[in-house]
Amino acid sequence: MHDVIRDMALRITSESPLFMVKARERLREFPGQQEWKANLERVSLMENDFEEIPSNMSPHCGILSTLLLQCNEHLQRIPECFFVHMHGLKVLNLSRTNIEVLPSSVSDLMNLRSLLLRWCENLERVPSLAKLLALQYLDLEVTSIEEVPEGMEMLENLSHLYLSSPPLKKFPTGILPRLRNLYKLKLSFGNEGLRETVEEAARLSDRLDTFEGHFSTLKDFNIYVKSTDGRGSKNYCLLLSTYGMGGFLITDLKVDKSVFLEGCKICEREEPIVLPEDVQCLDMYWVDDVASLNDVLPREQGLVNIGKFSHDLKVLSFGRCPNLKSLFSLRLLPALQNLEDLEVIECDSIEEIVAVEDEETEKELATNTIITLPRLKKLHFYNLREFKSFCSNNGVLVCNSLQEIEVRGCPKLKRLSLSLPLLDNGQPSPPPALKVIEIKKELWESLEWDQPNAKDVLNPYCKFVVL
Repeated sequence: MHDVIRDMALRITSESPLFMVKARERLREFPGQQEWKANLERVSLMENDFEEIPSNMSPHCGILSTLLLQCNEHLQRIPECFFVHMHGLKVLNLSRTNIEVLPSSVSDLMNLRSLLLRWCENLERVPSLAKLLALQYLDLEVTSIEEVPEGMEMLENLSHLYLSSPPLKKFPTGILPRLRNLYKLKLSFGNEGLRETVEEAARLSDRLDTFEGHFSTLKDFNIYVKSTDGRGSKNYCLLLSTYGMGGFLITDLKVDKSVFLEGCKICEREEPIVLPEDVQCLDMYWVDDVASLNDVLPREQGLVNIGKFSHDLKVLSFGRCPNLKSLFSLRLLPALQNLEDLEVIECDSIEEIVAVEDEETEKELATNTIITLPRLKKLHFYNLREFKSFCSNNGVLVCNSLQEIEVRGCPKLKRLSLSLPLLDNGQPSPPPALKVIEIKKELWESLEWDQPNAKDVLNPYCKFVVL
């Protein structure tokens, strides 16, 4: 907001008897008792420098509906009596404060609809929520609580529950099924004591709009996927990571159904990974036991079953996977017809995208095999020092929906293997949706092309980069 407009808004609201706005003023002292008028409806004190609220402060604000105290990162203590006379409170935001305990007087805020405690990293205890029957939105993400708050099974109106908290050790069974109006759910599973909760969360998948699950073991990840019969909620994001829990929200993602694999082993012989059959985005980062996407394909009696691999995949991304040799084989091509975005970053061993697996396929390629990805829009290749071509031998790539090509740090690239659409006179033309090709000029000049004049046709779309 422009400073002049913001100052005017603050002045107007400060003069009103219904609002108190002292946001982002870096205040060190909490507003005194005399400033908390009985007819206050909304208070915003976010982003200040309060360390504590005076121990005897108990404002008589019976119609106060909204109290915003988030991002007071020095605030450590709130007195037990502070909320005693705020029975009308509907929204309480204490996110990103330094509190360790939430006062027990919160337990009596029976009109409360939203309780936001995200990133209160030192918060260890939340009092009973049994009386907060109106509560719809509870955010306890990235806190230090080890057990779910007492009385949570009573919150039948709860629609949003964010409880992705790494220290969480205890989540009694039977709570999730009682939350009948649950719409969005985010949980972390880093402890064996939560294994039954994994199965309960999976059984909710058909009635949840959105599920975010953060798993620290392959076993729990597979239990969840198998318990959903391979298909999750309308929107889901599953993260399997040994690096700890991520902080992103599903609203940040490109598609509705995503799987992120980070710093984990997924090709264990005893228990290989099981992926959802409707996944739309698959992102692998620092997965060092994968040589190809084929390694994670579903298998039955030792044989690959492509029919059970997602045909809805739109985004495929690999980053820093040191043993990745290729992305996929020709046999997987029928499952990738909806692919829109392909990205490979800093995978030091990869030489090609499409691999030739056997002699029979190699013979077919001798007469130019056409690799069709009809919906592919973006190709991004970054820092691939062994990358030589999209497909070895004579394979050519047809993707007339292509919009962006970005190639950086690929010194050994020889062929992009693109097959351009032809005009009526037989001359190649650029893909109709193409917007830009970002590439180093020296590399562009050295590329080999399968079609005459292809480079000249694409030259106008080049944006030459330094690195």
